[in-house]
Amino acid sequence: MHRALLISISAWLLSACAIFRHPVTLPGGSDAVIMLASVTMPEPIDTIARHAWFAVREEGQGEWYKVEYGGFGPGPLKTNHGQVEVHAIWRGTEASRGIACLHRWKDALYVRSYLAYPGPNSNTFIDRLLRKCHLHADLPATAIGKDYRGRYIGASWTSGGTGVQVETPLLGFRVGLTEGVELHLLSLAFGVDLWPPAIVIPFGPGRIGFADR
Repeated sequence: MHRALLISISAWLLSACAIFRHPVTLPGGSDAVIMLASVTMPEPIDTIARHAWFAVREEGQGEWYKVEYGGFGPGPLKTNHGQVEVHAIWRGTEASRGIACLHRWKDALYVRSYLAYPGPNSNTFIDRLLRKCHLHADLPATAIGKDYRGRYIGASWTSGGTGVQVETPLLGFRVGLTEGVELHLLSLAFGVDLWPPAIVIPFGPGRIGFADR
């Protein structure tokens, strides 16, 4: 009885994010758009890791493409596996500026010495572009590699733009006005986001509570 109740509560907690999720839809119109998205990785790491990318539509164009580790590709949200989540959307003038910046910096910020865990990896690449192009948004807690700040120690502003973080391969933390408080233990994130409010967890969608956009 108690075991069944515990399993039921755990299942609800893991699916709670879905209760407050926004549907994944493409913005209409013909203006410039950047979408920050991620998808679950294949098994057996599907519950603990996500891969991030940008989906881009340039002004006046009908076609979408992806900006991700490995270059450009068709898009924006079709994948062969996993559940897609959209974390941020920029439109209009801000998106046009961001698209130009992504093109300008994608080669310079490319990850040359790839290491799946703890980084630098494909999520490190997207995080670097977010910061360089002043596209303020947070990648999900399960986008392993987003907090990579160097082989030994590093510090920076948060990608959301309202806080600071300090990272080592073993321990790290970030504190911010919207980001709340997070502790990183071996690249696994635990904490509380202030806006949108949620509990940060290192598995599933990375949060229990409201979606991050």
